Amino acid sequence: MADQQRDVRDEQVTLRNGLKVHYYEWPGAEPNLVLLHPSSGYGRMWEWTANALGSRFHVYALDQRGHGDSGRPDGDYSAEEYADDLHLFFQQVGLDKAIIAGQSLGGRVGQVFAAVYPAQIQGLGLVGGPHTSNFFPTREETIKVLGSAHRMLESPTEFSSREAALAYLRSARPRDTEKSLRHRLDHNFTPAGRGVAVKYDKVRVAVGLAHMADDLRKYAARATCPVAILRGTHSSELTIEQAKEIAGCWRNAAVIDVEGDYALQMENPTGLAQALLGFGGQAVRD
Repeated sequence: MADQQRDVRDEQVTLRNGLKVHYYEWPGAEPNLVLLHPSSGYGRMWEWTANALGSRFHVYALDQRGHGDSGRPDGDYSAEEYADDLHLFFQQVGLDKAIIAGQSLGGRVGQVFAAVYPAQIQGLGLVGGPHTSNFFPTREETIKVLGSAHRMLESPTEFSSREAALAYLRSARPRDTEKSLRHRLDHNFTPAGRGVAVKYDKVRVAVGLAHMADDLRKYAARATCPVAILRGTHSSELTIEQAKEIAGCWRNAAVIDVEGDYALQMENPTGLAQALLGFGGQAVRD
């Protein structure tokens, strides 16, 4: 199912705030589904999930600010700023409302969007689950967050060859499959001299990562749409007990286990698609 290719459009718009946004669009039946990548991710990483969905959703996947072929302006790169970008994107492309699903950074953006723009969201899917640091911002969790931001700042961005970049990805992302790593190499790197360079701004990404210590519980309390915590069954980031406790922060949230670890859109796109289809049908009915 995931290998069936859907027609995809490669698009770009400029928002009213001046931000250039590059995105992919897979035409299909409503409801609309907007997919938001994690930090250092890219819109096309959702294509296997979009393929597995068939034509059941009209799918949009953005390169968010600081990533891919979208702009990299000055800003605070908070979930609030990203959510405002998304609101302007809806206006620019004529989206009235949509289901939003995101991983990591994308999930944080969706959480804020659901609270600030409730009329535009039909349901929120948190792929891999939310970060515990956004709900239990303890000193220990904050140290982990700042460590992640520091590692991003220290990470290399240019490589002498595609082979050198792939070797780095293998060491930096040991849990990813070879197929996922090669997809990342093909779509999240760009030619640079005789080698390649990453397609994200590591300084902007690091700033965004630091916001994993922001307390998002106030946004969960304001959200009214259905929420699905799409937890990977093998995930070390979020236990089932933590997922259930965090789900209690929303009025209408459920934990849905999907076979896999964390990057479900790359590891198990068919399983994730099935979970999104079930959740999406319920969200639209509600």
